[in-house]
Amino acid sequence: MTASLLIKNGTVYDGTGAAPVPADILIDAGSIKAVGPALQCDTAEVIDARGHWVLPGFIDLHTHYDAELEVFPGLRESVRHGVTTVVMGNCSLSLAMGEPADVVDLFARVENLPRELLREWVGERMTWRTPAEYYTHLERLNLGPNVASFLGHSNVRLAALGKQRCLQREPVTDADKHTMGNHLQEAIEAGYLGMSIDMLPWHRWMGYKYNGASIPSQYAHMDEYRYLAGILRRHGRVMQATPNANRKASTLLLSLLSTGLLRAPLKLSMLASLDFKGNRALGQLPALLCSVINRLGRGNLRFQSLACPFELWSDGYNTPIFEEFHAGARLMNADTRAQRQQLFADPDWRRQFRREWLSVFNRSFHRDLTEMTVVACPDASLVGKTFSDIAADQGCDPVDCLLDLLAEHDQKLRWYSVVANDRPAVLRKILKRPFNQIGFSDAGAHNRNMGFQNAHLCLLRDANQYRDGLSVAAAIHRLTGDIAAWLGLDTGVLATGKPADITVVDPAALATDLTGATEINDPRFNGDMRMVSGSGAAVRQVIVRGQPVCRHGSFCDDYEQRPFGRLLRSQLH
Repeated sequence: MTASLLIKNGTVYDGTGAAPVPADILIDAGSIKAVGPALQCDTAEVIDARGHWVLPGFIDLHTHYDAELEVFPGLRESVRHGVTTVVMGNCSLSLAMGEPADVVDLFARVENLPRELLREWVGERMTWRTPAEYYTHLERLNLGPNVASFLGHSNVRLAALGKQRCLQREPVTDADKHTMGNHLQEAIEAGYLGMSIDMLPWHRWMGYKYNGASIPSQYAHMDEYRYLAGILRRHGRVMQATPNANRKASTLLLSLLSTGLLRAPLKLSMLASLDFKGNRALGQLPALLCSVINRLGRGNLRFQSLACPFELWSDGYNTPIFEEFHAGARLMNADTRAQRQQLFADPDWRRQFRREWLSVFNRSFHRDLTEMTVVACPDASLVGKTFSDIAADQGCDPVDCLLDLLAEHDQKLRWYSVVANDRPAVLRKILKRPFNQIGFSDAGAHNRNMGFQNAHLCLLRDANQYRDGLSVAAAIHRLTGDIAAWLGLDTGVLATGKPADITVVDPAALATDLTGATEINDPRFNGDMRMVSGSGAAVRQVIVRGQPVCRHGSFCDDYEQRPFGRLLRSQLH
């Protein structure tokens, strides 16, 4: 382990939003000992950051790395892009509680990972049964980045109610709520950030008997959410919430939980502030709600934002777009190709699919077949064409064409579309809103569908190139110190005495080297494909707790063989 480290000649952004200054940083025993000009230390290893930005390591406030962390605690696909802290346990899903088999079924469809792989990663490793025991377990892992977590409401319902009851929309008893409250209280005392809840119909259970059911958090009534929010409010902790995008009233009802009239405000971090192609009005709703709730209602409401185009890849029927409506979800629920063929041959199901596909109500994803392009198919002549192009060539209806191609090629038909954040100037305006939290990469989820691991770098690139969005200093603050302070994390700023979680960025490479998601066959996923993004030479150094873990894209030899990062416990009270 390096005892001392001296970063010299860099342009230092301290994470507070202050203007950058030329300075050196002296690090010893994992902490920053000094920040200033012309520092000297004869025993320190020197990193020359001339021409580069030196900034706090990025905090990704919305990931689903819970399962992957168990077997690959280095989380390389985020750390290589300068992330030094990840926040897990989002969307009501965590590993903190539940029977192992149930937890696998809870994660499989959302993560888009084979159940067999998740059983291998999680099933035999879950020896803990309580939130406190899970945090004790995390402290024993060879963490690469720092890790913090929410307690998943779906897991709490599983533990408190059992599988059958938690997957039914029935009111819970006072005793049930008391049991769930005790689990949450234990998590708060252990240092969890708070609790995550979920109403989004795209998130579904995978497994025998309950396949296709919504995940447990979605069956709760508002009084259950209010009860749990009250506990979080008393302790100053955070609720992460995913509302039902198809029912706008759910967003309003959840937002009202944050108000601070005659009570303490609740810290509420909600998904998501995006510029949806299929529903532009959704992009305006977060700004309106934050203005009303925070200013008039004295609340503490935030919306999470993605700082790059929302690109989505789909494998035949396997797509989040189909999760959004009943006929599509039925197709997703079909376990075998034979079952899917029965649906494709059923005229009643096809009529239902067409009616729901063409409906303009209750949808977030666009369903414009002129904007959906085939990128892989056994019939190579279709690659590069949209479904509308193919329908025109074949002289058939576009929706029928889509269904016929799905029936013929199943998951071998891979297609692509941009579903949100397709207008750069509008995106910069959205990201500039003061109540938006930037860092929603969803890393670890939907592994075959998307890859936003370098989204924070996209924000810095655009901040450096355009003057109608955030400044570079403000962008770095929003990705580091702002998130850390709001969540109660001991990281995110460069100051004497603070943990040395640092990223060194080359602004010249930042302008040229960032790439969108690409497919790789990851040996760590038993050769299965996953989507990852690239940053080339933009990130020169990643330092976690004073130790260089990634230099010029290469990880140190003992990475994942010993701990570098730490479990971060909330400091909010």
